[in-house]
Amino acid sequence: QRHAPHCRRQDHRHANQFLPIEGMNNKQYVASDVAHHAQYGMVPQQYPLTQMVAATPLPSGGQQMAPQGYGMQQAWQPQSNVGNAQPFPPEVQGAKVQQAIPPVLKASVLPTAQQYDVPMTVIDNMDAYAGDQPRDKVQSVAASHPVVIVSKSHCPFCIEMKRTFRELGVETHILETDQMPGGDKLLAGAKELSKHKTVPMAFIKGEFVGGCDAVKALQSKGLLQDKIHDLVRRTQVTGAEQLETIREIPPPRGKAVNPLFWFPNTVNNWVVRLTGLQVTILCALSIVYREERAGWWIAAFLLIDFFTRLVVGSSLSLLGMLATVLTAPIKPDFKPGAPKQFAAACGTMFSLIGSCCFFTEHYIPGACVMGGLLGAAGLEAFLDFCLGCVFYGLGIRFKLIPAYVYRIYANSRQETVEAWEYEHLPSNAPVPEKVDTDPSSEIALKYKKRTDEWTKDDFSPVKNMQVAYFTMPLSLAGLAVAFKISSGIVTVDLNRAALRANTAWYHAIGLVAAVVFCIFFLLYALRLIAFPRKCVKEWHDPLRGPTFGGITLTLMLFSFLLFDIDAEGKGDDSSSLLFDGDNKTDSEAYEGFARALFWVGALPHMLMTIAKFGEWVGKRMELEHVHTTWMILPVGCLVAAMVAPVVPALSDEKASENLGLVHAAALNGDLGVVFDSRAFANLEIARFFFSFGFVMWVVLFAITFFKTATTHNSDDRVRHGTFIWVAAPALIAIVEFMTCTARNMLFADGANTGECAAALSSYFFLAIVIFLGLAWATLPYINFFGRDQFSMYYWVECFAADTLAAAAATYYNVFGTRTGECLLVIFLVIAVIFNGVAFAHTLSKLVRRRTVFCPEYKWGPLSFMKLTHEAVRGHLPLLQKRLACLDAGDVNSMQMFGMEYAKFVMIHEEHSRHEDEVIFKAFNDLFPEQGKRFNDDHAHDRVLLARWRELLNTLLHPSAPLQSKQAAVAELQGALPPFIEHFLEHLLGEEDHLNPVGKRYIPLELQKRIARKAFEITSAERWEVLIPYLINNLPRHGQRVRYLKTLCWSMPERAQQLGAIIYRNCDAVKWEQLRVELPEIIPRGASNWRRYY
Repeated sequence: QRHAPHCRRQDHRHANQFLPIEGMNNKQYVASDVAHHAQYGMVPQQYPLTQMVAATPLPSGGQQMAPQGYGMQQAWQPQSNVGNAQPFPPEVQGAKVQQAIPPVLKASVLPTAQQYDVPMTVIDNMDAYAGDQPRDKVQSVAASHPVVIVSKSHCPFCIEMKRTFRELGVETHILETDQMPGGDKLLAGAKELSKHKTVPMAFIKGEFVGGCDAVKALQSKGLLQDKIHDLVRRTQVTGAEQLETIREIPPPRGKAVNPLFWFPNTVNNWVVRLTGLQVTILCALSIVYREERAGWWIAAFLLIDFFTRLVVGSSLSLLGMLATVLTAPIKPDFKPGAPKQFAAACGTMFSLIGSCCFFTEHYIPGACVMGGLLGAAGLEAFLDFCLGCVFYGLGIRFKLIPAYVYRIYANSRQETVEAWEYEHLPSNAPVPEKVDTDPSSEIALKYKKRTDEWTKDDFSPVKNMQVAYFTMPLSLAGLAVAFKISSGIVTVDLNRAALRANTAWYHAIGLVAAVVFCIFFLLYALRLIAFPRKCVKEWHDPLRGPTFGGITLTLMLFSFLLFDIDAEGKGDDSSSLLFDGDNKTDSEAYEGFARALFWVGALPHMLMTIAKFGEWVGKRMELEHVHTTWMILPVGCLVAAMVAPVVPALSDEKASENLGLVHAAALNGDLGVVFDSRAFANLEIARFFFSFGFVMWVVLFAITFFKTATTHNSDDRVRHGTFIWVAAPALIAIVEFMTCTARNMLFADGANTGECAAALSSYFFLAIVIFLGLAWATLPYINFFGRDQFSMYYWVECFAADTLAAAAATYYNVFGTRTGECLLVIFLVIAVIFNGVAFAHTLSKLVRRRTVFCPEYKWGPLSFMKLTHEAVRGHLPLLQKRLACLDAGDVNSMQMFGMEYAKFVMIHEEHSRHEDEVIFKAFNDLFPEQGKRFNDDHAHDRVLLARWRELLNTLLHPSAPLQSKQAAVAELQGALPPFIEHFLEHLLGEEDHLNPVGKRYIPLELQKRIARKAFEITSAERWEVLIPYLINNLPRHGQRVRYLKTLCWSMPERAQQLGAIIYRNCDAVKWEQLRVELPEIIPRGASNWRRYY
């Protein structure tokens, strides 16, 4: 009831690009798309402009209503501070516009061939307004008209604000300061009056309300509609004669566009500025050292970083993610992404030219180019002035770039702010409460009453330490292995391959990996002691269980790193962070420790592999229970096979010498190696692990590829595991070469390196093809990867990149060709970027205490039930506001309330039907009477809603007596508020006591059947209303995406049907946001449509 004084909240969810009509004076703007509204009978084509402004006709059979006040309260009137003001202006090009404006105001009106309902008038003569100074003139204009916008005609945010008021149906007067005499002075006066630095500036009833962001924020919260409720002149409903036919008129969709590639619509300006500071420093260094290779590589690094920011934004940029970590404690300052992408493109071009100049030894031109980049980045960093954005604005001004590029940002910024606050600010949610329906029975229903808010806030490094987190030290250790191989440790033929990485790199990365591993191992050990049931649950989970292999796999990689078989002193870069090579005792101690680590990792890993293999055989599971994470176990076997020849498992000093350097000797053509029984035993150990790893890689690749290609893979978090497909052939390439050369050295007089190199090449190239195929799946029109926010599952992709880089290093060591060198550089750079970015993401999540060491949000095909509740909660405040404004003497208030009530009744009818006939029936089959109380609530509510339906039909009937309408209003306003309070408690009760049944007890396949059946019992006509209702009322974009995913998970064949409904009934902003996340919903005829076979 606190909203009672604010009586008209117009719908604010729809948008249409505001553009002048071809053939009209460019100073006249109009209010709506007549062709669109005419199909609903709202604006008949025969109405002249005068009639449309004076009285807006209702749909056929309805009554006309006054444009101002709607019978509710006194309409706003302008102040009489304009000279010779008249109640109504004179004729303006043959049309009388009934509105209080200065008599000398001249405004162009559309030709009579075009008909519109509310004009938007550009003021081109300021003489009639009081005041001598520009500030006073602007104040006089703001006081003389209900809505005034100080604007520039080419500014996209000004255009968006005009479109906003146009679609709300509010007559607006505009000061185009770039097209009128003395516009610059007026703009300065407007800035002085409003204390606002930029256009647009909006004044409502003489009061300054803000710029575009502020107006959009007011609109999102419903406050803008409260301010203009008595100014609206747009009919929003059709079929208003009775509740059964009343419907909202969807306004024109308009146009919207996302930035190119994967660049976000909204960016954090603090990150942008801090990134600019880093670029400034690096540019200065590249100029100072322009004649040295260090300066060249700095320019090349900037080129790579700018390119990643151009394509993806800061989320895949090392500089951008470093800035993200440093600014993580600060609340973001959100800015539009499109101009920042253009600035990144400019930076890419400048750094490319500078790099080319440096590498071709044109130092002065290169320094000049990098100096220009330094200046632009410095302006961004220190003055918050984006030079690239200026040129981007010129592109919009000269119509090279469409003005609606900002529309998604402008309409979603407030939602982005609220979503960030919801995600990162504490919610003080109650601690979960355990419920045991029958303590005397072991199989009785047991669950926890837990909220989503508690889930996101529950940061606990011990309780929420998951075994999947070990993919982080695993990936870092894999990167260290790639650098170790590229440093030449595993070969002594330095003439064949000239490019070498400094050994300090792999030592440093290995130390970081070891520190992270020890921290995680300690945390998981504490979890095992404090929460053993959680650990056991993880072991039996088909997705997480195989990730226990990541622990043992990491130990084997550490063994590879510690067993440094490089002869210290063979190179001048052989310094070690791990031990002093001149101290033989230390070296032998580390070699012994490495050998111990190998066995500690290899034996438990094989035991886990055998155990899980037995479970896969013995337990019956659905295809969706088969995950790519299963391949971690055979990949671990391949790692054991790779490490065994390097770290001899059974070895004395002679065997270590023979086997540890065997493939290097093969490369050098050393024919003097003698057969050794222990070396043969070590080779057999490698073949033992390789045999099962190779076979299971083939089998699991086929199964998981089939599963990935034929199922929906709705949960984005499980998609990252598919990159493990790359790791297996990359490791096989290394293992095949190492074991092949070892075998040839043991059993032949000479090493047949050609045969071994062929196997290396074949599997290495196979890994490259798989990697490129997965990279192709990330393209925007497929968008299989990267749609979800960062989670620890992304580290699987890092490990895959590491193995590919290690295989590239081995390939280069063997062949030493220019192609091999290029491949090594490319894949090492990719691995470094992947690991560095993932490491920075992890740190930023830790700083914000989100995602890492927090419970995962669990959802499935039945999650649409709770998301429907969230949409209803989002709609009820608007319904309550319409109820508070309900007036028996105001036709518009009755229609607005009737429209919202009709939506609520429909969603209640269909959702309760889904629950009673399908969902709760399945729950009650498992636990009798568990849902009975809620079934009874539905039956009782239907009786009340039917009664109120009759009252609403009385209100909507044109000939109903006023006394009957007043009685109906009184009954509705008295009965509905307590019902809404009861209904909210009902929703919460279902979520507390019934949702856990679906999560814990209903198998996945049965969940999909239930969701499918629930969808099928509702008609397509009703889904045409329900889907837009849910999409428009869910408060956050992630919830809308998840709702659609729950339906597509169960019914992938209906994805495009859902998309067609959204396309027809939602605005272009929501459509563009959703189609990017869910390209499978794009219907035939829309951009980027793909056939579903």
